[in-house]
Amino acid sequence: MRQVHKIIMALICSCILCSGCQKPSAPKSSEEFDAWIKELPMQMMPSDSLNLEFMFENPQAQGFQEELLNLPISDEEDYKESDAFSKQVIEELQSYRYEDLNQEQKATYDILKDYFTRNQNSSKFYYLDNSYLGSFIGFQAQLPLLLSEFTFEKENDLNSYFHILETAPEVFQKYADIEKKRQEKGSGMVQAILDKCIEQCVRFSSDPHPFLIDEINKKIDGISFLNEEEKQKAKQKNEQLVTSSFLKAYADLATSLKQIQAPKEEYGLAKQPEGKAYYEYLIQKTTGLDDSIEEIRTYLNKRLLRLQVQFQTLVSNDSQLLNHLTSGEPVVYTHKKSFEETLDYLKEQIQADFPAVGNLIYDVTIVPESMKENFSPAAYLQGKIDASKQEPQHIWVNGNFHPDLFETLAHEGYPGHMYQNSYFKEQDLPIVRYMIDYNGYSEGWATYIERNSWKYADVSEEEKKVLQAMSLNQQMVQCVIALSDIAIHYDGISYEEYKKMMDEYGLGVSQLGEEGLKQQWYLNLETPGNYLQYYLTGFKYQDLYDKAKDDLKEKMDNKQFHEVLLKNGPAPYAYLQKQVQQWIQQKQS
Repeated sequence: MRQVHKIIMALICSCILCSGCQKPSAPKSSEEFDAWIKELPMQMMPSDSLNLEFMFENPQAQGFQEELLNLPISDEEDYKESDAFSKQVIEELQSYRYEDLNQEQKATYDILKDYFTRNQNSSKFYYLDNSYLGSFIGFQAQLPLLLSEFTFEKENDLNSYFHILETAPEVFQKYADIEKKRQEKGSGMVQAILDKCIEQCVRFSSDPHPFLIDEINKKIDGISFLNEEEKQKAKQKNEQLVTSSFLKAYADLATSLKQIQAPKEEYGLAKQPEGKAYYEYLIQKTTGLDDSIEEIRTYLNKRLLRLQVQFQTLVSNDSQLLNHLTSGEPVVYTHKKSFEETLDYLKEQIQADFPAVGNLIYDVTIVPESMKENFSPAAYLQGKIDASKQEPQHIWVNGNFHPDLFETLAHEGYPGHMYQNSYFKEQDLPIVRYMIDYNGYSEGWATYIERNSWKYADVSEEEKKVLQAMSLNQQMVQCVIALSDIAIHYDGISYEEYKKMMDEYGLGVSQLGEEGLKQQWYLNLETPGNYLQYYLTGFKYQDLYDKAKDDLKEKMDNKQFHEVLLKNGPAPYAYLQKQVQQWIQQKQS
């Protein structure tokens, strides 16, 4: 899971005026392109955006003004301005002669053009898209952990943190008002999801000693610009604001949401106005794919059949393997005893297949008790763009260490998100390339890594066969979950139809239980398209690898292949596919 990026595009560039009676201006130079790209980050994000805290160690060095940071909030006008800005960026790109740009500039040009093209129709789906709430990946559900990651390099950082605590009740009320308006437009949460959101707010607001108090107070102790007396006052202020203002924001939000009458009928986007069109827009925007929903459905069905054949081929020739899979015996991934030991082990094991990255400093933190129920198994907090290599990387884990978390640690750490993000930072590309995000690029990579992590398991070769079979089985399950996401949000199936569908795939009540099946239903219902960002794009990464291996045979070099994907950073799939094909042709020549 990645950090929430709800970037509101601020339209602060002057508009580009076109007139039929004017002579077309001469194409701009490559030097002008570099100058414009350098200024673009300040045009993309306002100086009071909370995102700046998590993107930059020193925003002012990038040209941002020093202002108090605010919680995100947007209205319909913001969406329209965002669309206008996206259009403006595309027009600006087209004012440069593409053939005059160098390779790095062309890469930036191609990726930005695609990115802003995918983002330029957001206002059409304003009521479907503009929501900060949710029990699982809603902004309010993740905010406490995000705030715990605040760093206090200067006084404005501390003041911004306090400002966010103080203004949370007011902003959270606006979140509730947005949801009320969404309900009026037929685009809000169904009652069951709304209830889960309320439960999350009640649970957090009822915490007798919120973890933020201790987490932030420890950081206040390390602040260099405060003396001891000022530190004590700051810690007192932190405790007072957390226990009063911040918890009040959650309690008041729960109260406001209880007053909203949401539909009791449980349905996905397909039953909402423009829901099917929004779903397709959302999938293409977040995955970086250009496929239609029907093309994606066909792809997933074919992938499922292929996985079934692979699984049957693997187990049919090994009766001992089949017996082990059906015995119910615990499966061993590693004999390591801690998160850190496992990550360090993975770092060493991947060196033959992945390009080297500088020595990474990291820490692993257990998710606080009050957040466990509404948090994913683990999460990597993306490192700041301008941070030094000595700054620790942060991984959150939902629970104590267990060897079963081997795949999860590969997903979040080596060679997953932490490694991926660190390697890309070392490319020293224009800042704007680090600000844009195709979630399918990052989550697709980490899912591809997770599915292949069995190869690096700390077990014997025979035991690895078991893990390989389990990976294939898990991928089949993921195909079904992705297909069910489409069925819920594009076809508009009901829960009863969902139960029947899952039963036909062998994942019904008899396998998962009524509670387990209902839980998966709600996860799909609350997060349309989220699973496709992981599972579908993960399969697409595997496609790139398989094609390269088939084409190159003995010339295949895993390290070079992965370098092609990593050095380009967040990009649409077609662009990555093109880069891989060029690399294949170079290797063949």
